[in-house]
Amino acid sequence: MRPENEAEDLKIPSSFDPPRFEDTVLAKLPSESGPCKPLLPPVRRAALLVLWALAFAAAALAWTGWKGDIDQKLWVWTFVPPALEIVAGAVSFWLAMCWSVPGSGVHRGGTLTFWGCVFALLLAAALAAPHFVPATYPGLQVGPGLSHGIACLGWELLVAFPVLAIAFWMMARAAPVSSMLAGGLAGLGAGMISDAAIHFRCSAVDPWHTVPWHLGAIVLLACLGALLGKFLPRW
Repeated sequence: MRPENEAEDLKIPSSFDPPRFEDTVLAKLPSESGPCKPLLPPVRRAALLVLWALAFAAAALAWTGWKGDIDQKLWVWTFVPPALEIVAGAVSFWLAMCWSVPGSGVHRGGTLTFWGCVFALLLAAALAAPHFVPATYPGLQVGPGLSHGIACLGWELLVAFPVLAIAFWMMARAAPVSSMLAGGLAGLGAGMISDAAIHFRCSAVDPWHTVPWHLGAIVLLACLGALLGKFLPRW
């Protein structure tokens, strides 16, 4: 058993004078802190990213010029695929912003399904493109030209990198729940919208060009975004 004198030593004193409030750390907080600015909803942040992406795409097209053979292809093939890529890129940006905040209600399975469907549709479109142009269309004979492919890849990366940087700044302020998934979705969105823009510059429909250099650029940007996402602050 514990001695009585030891039990008395452990008694808490009945009176305790706390320090004055002016002498505590709490008194300094109002002068060292400011108002907290809430984040915009994911759909509004995604819309801003789309606008930035379209602005960079328009600047790239103004610098390089449009391809001169638009009238040789069906208007459906000329305008519908880029429009669908822009829509898919906007959805990808929205998912990336949703994964940047906890409790968004977005599920990983649905996100990965969307990711897989986008790549499958892009590959199918690249393989089907030769069937929508005349047999004499010059874009069928592009082949695996290295200089042409590097030019398309370079322009896609040039358009996508600034948008990806803005997306990562937005995600860093929100602390993503799954940083790699959010980064990959941001890279996917930037890649698809930049590819939609370069679609109006590049006349090639040869899968030996479009698959490695155009679809490959989108895959590269998605992988790069996922890799860089590892360094984002996580929830």
